[in-house]
Amino acid sequence: MSLKLKLEENSDSPLYQQIVERIQKAVYSGKLPQGYQLPTVRELAQEMGISRGTIKHAYDQLEHLGLVEMIQGKGTFILGQNDDDAASRKEKAMSAIDQLFQQLLDLGFTPREMEIYLNLKLQGLDEKYDVVKVAVVDCNPETLQLIQRQLSQIGYAEVAIFALSHLEDVLEKLNSDYDLVLTTSTHFAQVEPLIHPSKLLGMVAMMPTMRTVIKLAKLPADASVGVVCASDAFDRVVRKNCLGMGEWGRGMQTLLFGNRDKLAGFLKGKEAVILPEGYGAFASSQEKELLAAFERDGGQLILYDYEIDRGSYLYVEEQIKRCMNKKRSQ
Repeated sequence: MSLKLKLEENSDSPLYQQIVERIQKAVYSGKLPQGYQLPTVRELAQEMGISRGTIKHAYDQLEHLGLVEMIQGKGTFILGQNDDDAASRKEKAMSAIDQLFQQLLDLGFTPREMEIYLNLKLQGLDEKYDVVKVAVVDCNPETLQLIQRQLSQIGYAEVAIFALSHLEDVLEKLNSDYDLVLTTSTHFAQVEPLIHPSKLLGMVAMMPTMRTVIKLAKLPADASVGVVCASDAFDRVVRKNCLGMGEWGRGMQTLLFGNRDKLAGFLKGKEAVILPEGYGAFASSQEKELLAAFERDGGQLILYDYEIDRGSYLYVEEQIKRCMNKKRSQ
């Protein structure tokens, strides 16, 4: 079976992410079965005409998602999927929708007619099922994006994010429209007095993923490392967790997205650059191109990914269930 991946050069999505998405879709659709061996990094890079670093990064992401297993000396293999996996549920839902659309097309319905009937059905579902509206407050846009992504996997949770700097402007909305307000442990004491006592307020703790820790730990002690991110708050998180990992952890330079004219000079001489997971949401197309060129030239892009710790996640799940049960009992 040949692995044919069509990428869009002019897409806002980085090439590595496109590769992840194409393989992910092929796995969930069954086109790439369990045990299928992917081409080596070198083979796929030569076939597609892109850097080995880009392919390696894509494979690392696939392993992080639990889609592949990378066995030293043997290769990279597709893993079977757990039915409870959030990504698997999403792909199954998309497949079911595709089948429904095809059935409607076979019956002669136009896309516009489908939209009308689907909207009618969705309105009926809205009346039958409630959602738990969750507000997340933090000073760090990178953290907010990560928390929203993780919590959106919880059934019936509708997650919105709010910057701490604008909290006073949205207090009335938070205290009236949302069932659960969450903030990080860093800002809980600051947020708590502003939330109405009748409102459910929770705290989540964040921690870097093991994959991120391992990648950082592998950097040489004297490496020249920089941080490119969207906020000073994210930079502080990275610096706090990188202290003690080597001399590079104390000598890092930082540049915020939006300074594209300075980025080329900032990257010069760096061996590695730490970026927030999902940095594409903050970077301009020119900044993405410069970072991709840095990687092609042998530089290392390290995506700093952190997540809600297990205890906090279980707590939030329980609070959402409580809110849902309360809504249904009213």
